[in-house]
Amino acid sequence: MKPIAIDDFCAVRSLANVTFSPEGTSACFTVSQAKKEKNCYESRLYLLKGGRVRALTGGGKESSFCYLDENTVLFAGDREGEKEPSLTSRFYKIALDGGEADLAYTFPIPVSQVFPLKNGDLLVVGSTFPGFEDLYKGDKKLVKAYFDGKKENEDYEVISQLPWWWNGGTYTRGAYESLFYYNAKKKSLTRLTDAGFNVSDVQLAEDQKTVYFSLLDVSVPRPAHFGGQDLYRIDLASRRQELVVKSRPDFVIATYALGKSFLLVMAADGKFGMNTDCDFYKLDYETLAVTPYAVYGEAIGTSVGCDVRHGGGQAFKMDGDVLYFISTRFDGAGLYKLEDGTVSPVLVRDGSVDCFDRKNGKMLLCALWDMKPQELYDETGRRVTHFNDAMLRGKYVAQPAPLNLTAGDHEVHGFILKPMGFEAGKKYPVIFDIHGGPKTVYGPVFYHEMQYWASRGYFVIFCNPTGSDGRGAFMDIRGKYGTVDFDDLMAFCDAALAKYPEMDADNLFETGGSYGGFMTNWIIGHTDRFRACASQRSISNWTSFYGVSDIGPDFSEDQCGSTIWPDVEKFWWHSPMKYADKVKTPTLFLHSLEDYRCPVDQGYQMYSALIAHGVESRLVLFRGENHELSRSGKPKHRIRRLNEITGWFEQHKG
Repeated sequence: MKPIAIDDFCAVRSLANVTFSPEGTSACFTVSQAKKEKNCYESRLYLLKGGRVRALTGGGKESSFCYLDENTVLFAGDREGEKEPSLTSRFYKIALDGGEADLAYTFPIPVSQVFPLKNGDLLVVGSTFPGFEDLYKGDKKLVKAYFDGKKENEDYEVISQLPWWWNGGTYTRGAYESLFYYNAKKKSLTRLTDAGFNVSDVQLAEDQKTVYFSLLDVSVPRPAHFGGQDLYRIDLASRRQELVVKSRPDFVIATYALGKSFLLVMAADGKFGMNTDCDFYKLDYETLAVTPYAVYGEAIGTSVGCDVRHGGGQAFKMDGDVLYFISTRFDGAGLYKLEDGTVSPVLVRDGSVDCFDRKNGKMLLCALWDMKPQELYDETGRRVTHFNDAMLRGKYVAQPAPLNLTAGDHEVHGFILKPMGFEAGKKYPVIFDIHGGPKTVYGPVFYHEMQYWASRGYFVIFCNPTGSDGRGAFMDIRGKYGTVDFDDLMAFCDAALAKYPEMDADNLFETGGSYGGFMTNWIIGHTDRFRACASQRSISNWTSFYGVSDIGPDFSEDQCGSTIWPDVEKFWWHSPMKYADKVKTPTLFLHSLEDYRCPVDQGYQMYSALIAHGVESRLVLFRGENHELSRSGKPKHRIRRLNEITGWFEQHKG
């Protein structure tokens, strides 16, 4: 049996965006893979037809696609090799029966989505830039003026709204998405939505007479700070735009789905703050009346953490008036359906359904099941693809042993991975890994970094404390950071040590990222039980986080359960920096310089405080990376990160 290697995530092929053809005779999906030598990720389109799986494209940069018709796929790409700065987007078409891809459409602006219409035209979602709203018309002089102005102002940033930057994407600069109609004969775009309004969540009705979308006024300094967007529709014949339903603080629209006889709105009442999960509402197409349909209050989509995903896909879809959707419950994400106001399971197994599609009673699911990286499965749960069999062959994959315990008035669920070569009675070091969020979960899925540590001879323990997803109100941790969650984590650690005497309590290590980084910072200020810790992309000071994070003003006040004025003392009480003078544990800090979710100043502060108090510490910074370093960072950076953490623990073994 061979160990999982530090770079084995590069051998994993990640599947995403599975989509049936219009008549369901084939399905297309993306397959992505990290390339260590090139220090990048490559993504290609694959086709499943007649039970056979084959590569459809070979360029390595194909990820955004749709079916143009039953026998043709349309995908975004850039095969022209332009050397001059350009805003141009190109889409290519490729026949399913083989052959080379041909250039099909060229747009003068960045385009994120296209929706083919039966008449040969397209609906297009593309970028609009303030001051240059007419770039979509293709005027070359205007394009030159845009780039000249960009160069002239490259040393300046003018901020006029929140959020003013976004994780990994630098300053927002006010750019937003608009909806356009593309006339294929004239090769021209016509704007359908007003300037100053951002379009998202576009869905085209099955009869193609109406397009629905979410709309947000981005011309104001703080667009929809309670989190909701308004739902609109446009009649494509008349081009008339109509408000369908508005968000409000007690009815925050998350998304929607188009049914046969009614539209299904997924909206939250805000009773648990920003993280409140949705209930279901019916919206009548004619009267636009909204009525309650089903109380749900659980997460839609998967919240199960994993570091071998790359790409997304559908989390819900209407079939007639039945909604099929992915939902996270307890420690996993399964497929459920909502029919006649009642939710019932469709396909639920240990692990995570990450995306799916359904057509003519057939389904394809991309799932993390059986402690394997992603594969495709059909509606019976039968595995359809075998992309990752070779990389796992002969490798030690630790199987997660559940460990649940009662803490106060609730249960804490967790898992234990045994080290490779485990022998009863022998002592092994332990790594306690804490998830981010906090509204996410750890589950029984293949997690490369954990498997790597198990292969190196560590017990790996992980759990879902109060604040975790999948259990309704259990995720409500507003105003409680560092209290019940800390107690749950310590209780789980105690239970794991008690259950497995082979765990060496003198060689106990801890790490976590994002919320897990916050909790690492909190832990070192409240206990000395860990021999060394590694804090990743953390929060250390809620008061400074407030004005710096891309989600700071709303998220920090929501999660602290108060407002910074006049209650700044509550923010400080929940800040690990307040307790930095109590720290004795050697701690490694890792941050990415383009992480605007948990900005690098949070790591600077905690590192400086430890050094000032004579505590052994190390700070490692990654240029060109953001909050997603551990999941989709450059392959060489991911290897360096994992080497830093593992080396820190090895260095501090007793």
